Amino acid sequence: MHAPYEPALVHAVGKEYSDAVEVWRIRPESIRLSSRPLNWGPLNIERREMEPSDDFLPGGTTEHLIFVNLADHHVVCESDGETIEGQYVAGHVGVHPSRTGVRWKWDTRLNFLMMTLDPAFLDRIAVESFGLETGRAELLHVEGKHDPAISSIASALLREVLNGDIGSRVLAESLANVLAVHLLRHYAGRAPRPSTDASTVPTRAVSDAVRFISENYARELSLADIGEAARLSPFHLARLFKKAMGMSPHQYLVNVRVNSARALLTSGAGRRSLADVAAAVGFADQSHLTRQFKRVLGLTPKQARL
Repeated sequence: MHAPYEPALVHAVGKEYSDAVEVWRIRPESIRLSSRPLNWGPLNIERREMEPSDDFLPGGTTEHLIFVNLADHHVVCESDGETIEGQYVAGHVGVHPSRTGVRWKWDTRLNFLMMTLDPAFLDRIAVESFGLETGRAELLHVEGKHDPAISSIASALLREVLNGDIGSRVLAESLANVLAVHLLRHYAGRAPRPSTDASTVPTRAVSDAVRFISENYARELSLADIGEAARLSPFHLARLFKKAMGMSPHQYLVNVRVNSARALLTSGAGRRSLADVAAAVGFADQSHLTRQFKRVLGLTPKQARL
C-alpha cells in the first residue's frame, strides 16, 4: 500500500518514519516561491510544482496545511482510514490538520499554493476569540472545496512575497488572524458555539451575509438576495454591513469576485481565457472583469498572470 519514500522525506522523518515532518523539508526542489525567508511567523505560503508521484507522511506535518490549486489535477488521498479520490480544478482548496497521517498520490502535474499555519497560534485564537479550552482546536481534513475567503488570503500573501513591500510581516500576522478565525468557524471538528446574546444579532447577520456572498458570488446577486440570507431588510443590512466591514455589500461582492479571479490567474493557473475567468467568478464579461480588477488591485488581469 505504501509507496517508496522520497530520499528527502526519509532524511526528514528519520528511521522510524512516524514523527511529524516540517513541511519545508519535504521535496524542497518543488518550491518555486516561499515566504519563509521573510520571517513572517505563524503563517507562511509556498508555491510548488510537482511531477506525478506520491508522498506518505505517517506522522503528518508539524503545521496545518491549507492548499489552493492553481491548475486542474487528479489526486488520491488516504487519511484517518478514509480514501478520497477526486479531479480537482483550479481554485479548489483543501485543508489538512497537523500531525494527521496522510498519503497523497497524483498522476498529473501539480501546481498549487500551500499556506502553513502554526497549530499553537490557531489554539491561541480559539482560546482568546472563541473561549475554547486550550488544546481543543481541531481542524477537519477537507479536499476539493470552493472557498473564496481562503483563496483571497492566499492571493494577498502571494502578492506580498512577490512585492516584498515594507510591512509585509504586519500584514501577514493580520491575515493569520483572519485565516485562523475562518478555519475555526468553517473547518473545526469542535465548532465554536454562537452566542445567543441579543447584542450579537447584527454581527451574526453580517457574518451570514458574508458567508452567503462567499458561497454564491459566481451567480447574479441582488441586495435583496443577500438581505434575505441575513434575515434583514436590504436597507438595514446595507447600514450594518458598511459599519462592520467598511464597505457596502456590493463592494464586498466585487472584491470577492476580483480576488477569486486573481486566484485563478496567479502563478500560471492554467490557460483559461479571461472571458472564461470572468464568467467563472460572476462578472458579465471580460471588460467588466478588467475594469473592476484594475480598480480593486491596480493592475490588469493580464498583468496578474505570472
